[in-house]
Amino acid sequence: MQKNVVEQSVWPMLLAESLKALGGLGILSLGGKYLIRRIFEFVAESRSSEAFVALCLLTVSGTSLLTQWLGFSDTLGAFLAGALLAETNFRTQIEADIRPFRGLLLGLFFVTTGTSIDMQLLIREWPNVLSLLAGLIAIKTLITTALATRVGLTFQESVRIGLLLSQGGEFGFVVFSLANRLGVLPLELNKLLIIVVVLSMALTPLLNDLGRKAAGIIDERSETKEVKPAEEANYGATEPIVILGFGEMGQVLAKFLAAPLSFGLERDTEGWPYVAFDLNPAVVKSARKSGFPVLYGDGSRPAVMQSAGISSPKAVMIMYTGKEETVESVDRLRQAFPAVKYMIHFS
Repeated sequence: MQKNVVEQSVWPMLLAESLKALGGLGILSLGGKYLIRRIFEFVAESRSSEAFVALCLLTVSGTSLLTQWLGFSDTLGAFLAGALLAETNFRTQIEADIRPFRGLLLGLFFVTTGTSIDMQLLIREWPNVLSLLAGLIAIKTLITTALATRVGLTFQESVRIGLLLSQGGEFGFVVFSLANRLGVLPLELNKLLIIVVVLSMALTPLLNDLGRKAAGIIDERSETKEVKPAEEANYGATEPIVILGFGEMGQVLAKFLAAPLSFGLERDTEGWPYVAFDLNPAVVKSARKSGFPVLYGDGSRPAVMQSAGISSPKAVMIMYTGKEETVESVDRLRQAFPAVKYMIHFS
């Protein structure tokens, strides 16, 4: 009788908490997506990188507190905040602004991770550690390779990605820490699994090189190879023409670059690849709706270009309205890209 009473009182409570958690996460994901975008558009009007950094930190801390209040881990909140920020038009500028924090926190993370290894346990249980490590890498490589081929990647690309992503992840530490607090796993097994994850992460550079070599061997043995024409091989996505400032002159230049005749050759082509940057969110929003590849951010900062995946621009077209701003931009960019050609227009 008492057991039935307990069950009757527990199930409604579990149902209520589950609905609360799921509803809260749904509102946070959907509502936060539109709310954060509007807030960032408002802050972008100030053109202040300090305000951007402060708003990013506020978003992460606020989302973490909300998920913790809902009964989830604050790490999940930080993950959701990152996903929400990545969906905005300002992700390139955000990534450049938080780059110093990322390097500092990553260093702190790996230092604390290294100190969490129980060396005595590693020496005593090294056969089990090696077995678990080999099993983790092999299983994750096979699964990732199979999934990569299913989404349309070539076999050599899939093998390389499979080896690159075969290590354990940072969320493993979160799971093991939670399991330790709840007493789900024995303490020694918990420490053993942490050692395996840490060692697998330490092997990432080696696995990357191994994946590159394996992909090269597979590519050499492949009977059919896709060879790009020499004219097209020099204009990859990492080396586009960069337009800084997307006002009227910037738009005219973009239309010219997109025209086939801009090549000066009689062939069927889509024009020069280019990427434009502007700090006016209204201009960026309107241009993206029209199909222009425009990103929000200060493109005169090399860190912003790198965040956009541009390793070395083919040329830089500066279309700013102010002379002082133009000169400062050229000086900044010449330090990072001294061999790049610059074309300047200011009014």
